[in-house]
Amino acid sequence: MADRGRWTDAKLDPMRDVGDKPADDIAASVLAGSELEHVNDIFRTLVRTNQPVPRELPDDMEQFLNTTIELPRWAKPDRIARAQSFFQIWGVHITTCLFCASLPSAYAAGKGVRVLAYTGRLQKDAKRRVLETGQFLMDVLTPGGLEDTGNGRRTIQHVRLMHAAIRQSIEKERLRNPASWDPHWGTPINQEDLAGTLLSFAYVPAEPLRKLGIEVSRRTQEDYLHLWKVVGEMLGVLPEMRIHDMDDATQLVNAIRERQYEATEEGKELTAALIELVQTLTPGPLDDPFVPTLMRYLIGNDVAAMIDVPTVTPPLVRFVPRWMGRVFGRGERLVDRSERLQRLVEPIGRELLDNAFRMVRGGTRPAFDIPAALATPWAMPKAVPTGVQP
Repeated sequence: MADRGRWTDAKLDPMRDVGDKPADDIAASVLAGSELEHVNDIFRTLVRTNQPVPRELPDDMEQFLNTTIELPRWAKPDRIARAQSFFQIWGVHITTCLFCASLPSAYAAGKGVRVLAYTGRLQKDAKRRVLETGQFLMDVLTPGGLEDTGNGRRTIQHVRLMHAAIRQSIEKERLRNPASWDPHWGTPINQEDLAGTLLSFAYVPAEPLRKLGIEVSRRTQEDYLHLWKVVGEMLGVLPEMRIHDMDDATQLVNAIRERQYEATEEGKELTAALIELVQTLTPGPLDDPFVPTLMRYLIGNDVAAMIDVPTVTPPLVRFVPRWMGRVFGRGERLVDRSERLQRLVEPIGRELLDNAFRMVRGGTRPAFDIPAALATPWAMPKAVPTGVQP
């Protein structure tokens, strides 16, 4: 059994029944009878921290937005800035890890994945949900994104209220149809699942990036974790679920894997939709087998089997192994294959981001924006919004 440190069942079991009371109270009072889209309507008018909250909002919603916008007192701006600079350098690879490691790993968490599947059915567009997650990543990790003039804090508030609205929606459905939600799964988007999802982002420098041949210093790992701890607190993660350091993070990762990883139909369905999306965003004759093979390499065959990540199948099987073998390690030293994979992932990741930017939602609106502060160093000038300066 892997080291779980302080993250015992006795500590985590109660956290499965705890949501986010401040946000849940707002959702119950303000959004009663409304659809999830109403939350999006509110936030389409709210972009930056220094933008006044519209007067037409209910008083309790306005108070919530004004009192949850600041960073925690313990947040270290210099550490946040270093983490964002790291993303500015390696963001193409990190975003690829989001699509090919973080999200698939989250789909293996048998209890937490139920709410992800429920949300996808509610929105009737799993691809949109994935791209919104990508936008969340961009907003909080862009240099300056968590400052007053950045988009990150408003995006965090948006996600937090969306979580609360989802909890309200699932509860309403449960009252109508008790079989729709098993109490064994816990409260939707509970404290354990929320902390685990954030860890799937924060843990990228410690696991997936290393498999791509990118060595990350301990200080950078801790800075990156610090940023996600800040985001977590602003998303409603309770202080008792706050991670101390990378060793503590590793122990919580181990605990969640032992407690939750299992094969579920929901996890398999979401994985299939994710693979289809990534293959759509990286078109090419070799990308179809490369995407699931990369996923298997980053998350491991055991987890990949739980969520039905496919292996390479005919008619490409006779051609693909020769070049994939060089990349994924057949007869190669670890350092050699890591360097090859790093070079290969970069253009594929850039293509993924570029096509995701071009994909439209509702016929006209870009699926997500890539700020100039990222698009320029990533050599993606076509993704820079018109009139936006680095």
